[in-house]
Amino acid sequence: MHGTETAPRLHWMDFLRGIAVLLVVVMHSNEHSGASIDGWAEANEYLAPFRMPLLMFLSGVLLDRSLAKPIPTYAWGKIAAIGWPLLVWLVLYGVLVDQGFGLPADLGAYILNGNYLWFLIALLVCYAAAIAFKPLVTTLPVIHHWLYLAVFAGFVAVCAASGIGPGLAGNILWFGAFFFLGAWARRYIQRWINAPVLISVPVLVLVAFASVAAVPRGDLIFGSPVGAGLSLLGIAVIVWFAPRLPGSAFYSFVTWCGRSSIVVYVAHFPILVLLRDTVLSAVTLPQAAHVLVLTAATLGVTLLFVWARPWTHWLYALPRRHRPAGPDRRAA
Repeated sequence: MHGTETAPRLHWMDFLRGIAVLLVVVMHSNEHSGASIDGWAEANEYLAPFRMPLLMFLSGVLLDRSLAKPIPTYAWGKIAAIGWPLLVWLVLYGVLVDQGFGLPADLGAYILNGNYLWFLIALLVCYAAAIAFKPLVTTLPVIHHWLYLAVFAGFVAVCAASGIGPGLAGNILWFGAFFFLGAWARRYIQRWINAPVLISVPVLVLVAFASVAAVPRGDLIFGSPVGAGLSLLGIAVIVWFAPRLPGSAFYSFVTWCGRSSIVVYVAHFPILVLLRDTVLSAVTLPQAAHVLVLTAATLGVTLLFVWARPWTHWLYALPRRHRPAGPDRRAA
């Protein structure tokens, strides 16, 4: 969920980012609508092992490309592309929406908690931790590659042993594990994509059966080796299928959303809350209609923000004139 790209750009990765972040909008629209649709909450539960782990995994796939840059360029890039929108939207949501033109009572706790933007905090922590791998990228590439897998296993083990639950610290550990899994898997993704269907279909069947067995047991999803295995297998199936999807208007639309996943992620929740508390609070609708209208309206307005990104880029990345012109930028 940031500006880094591969060259040439891998459109299937944009498509998967788009699917994942649009599912986040759908999930929040159901959870925070004040109403519910039968089966919708259950569907969101079955998507939980794959939605955010997939976003973290895709960010991790591009880690080595980022680490190839000098550390000042690497660090400033993450501050500009992740830290800046995190700060901007924490302020916008906290002051204008959550508090109604006021400051949160405990501003420090509000910022550290991250509210709905916890994912960006987790990403920043992962990128900061990954600097430790920088000396190994060129000197000991094999060792640094397998250390990524060790970090994944270590994070999962810490979550399982500590019993830590969802929350900022737990989310950083749990979803951060999939960030480093993506960094490890980068070397094998193309080989896996080229694997024959006889390999991928059994994995799909296994994921389906495991989901039916594990998801109703919430304790098996977050912070457990079973949950990590389920998410890993699910990501594998998704990555195998994504490049094989035929081009269509829907594929192009979702890919477009994926290229601006940061916009969808940061903008949708304030839009949702404002629509819920103003427009929809003035009308009475059946529960199902209430959720559907709120979801459609939130998606619609959020997509307007995506369309307007070229004219509002300062909301999602630090303006270039504020970035230090170090040696790397002058050379560029």
